[in-house]
Amino acid sequence: MKKTFLIFLGIIFLFFNIDTVSAHQLIFSDGMNTNIDNSLYIPDPQISWAMYGEVENNVLFYKFVAEQKEPFYASVVIPALDGLEEFHPSLAIISERQNIGLISLQSVENNTDLPFELAEKFNAIVFDYDSEFPGRVSYEPFTQVNYWERQEIRIDSINPGTYYLAVFDTSENGKFTLAVGEIEDFRNANFFDSFIRAWFETKIFFEDYLTAFVSILITIAIFSGIGYGIFRAGRRIIRKSQR
Repeated sequence: MKKTFLIFLGIIFLFFNIDTVSAHQLIFSDGMNTNIDNSLYIPDPQISWAMYGEVENNVLFYKFVAEQKEPFYASVVIPALDGLEEFHPSLAIISERQNIGLISLQSVENNTDLPFELAEKFNAIVFDYDSEFPGRVSYEPFTQVNYWERQEIRIDSINPGTYYLAVFDTSENGKFTLAVGEIEDFRNANFFDSFIRAWFETKIFFEDYLTAFVSILITIAIFSGIGYGIFRAGRRIIRKSQR
């Protein structure tokens, strides 16, 4: 029983490499955030979050609330997969006009047209990638994957209020990861979602199905071994009590 448990811990550290976690927490999406009313909610824009998405002739929306004047960070990265070397979706920040006005004073916006309508009280500022392709490579040690970096946004101060982010590309479809916030805080994280599920989601997102499948088989085998060990230990206890 003890030996089986130690093997289980070894596999966990081998595959999920928990000691080296310096990553965003993953916010899971069902891909239904294709209009502003169904925006995927970001709980705290100061905490490091990541959201996987795929643009397929649509727009994906995200929402967060700033409780006070505070800095804001966001970036777009592209999974290093064949066919995505030059994929570079636009990122728009949407909010009430005075809030966008403050952001405009601190950044350089692009003239990309929005492929959607805004409510009368809203305005938007668009950020595009304007550097070389395929872009600088960044490595994520927790899930052992590579990304091509795209636009990165740093705003010194945004007003309190409700904000929306929109990711879109009117000429090409592809996958992306939207990252928000810079404070790495796993204190309230759910272990299964933040580590195990996130690891598998990443492998699927990167189309590494073989690694995901083998890992599932190993995990099933480990838990089966633990279950069998518990069964045998329980049976021995019952036998001793019946003597």
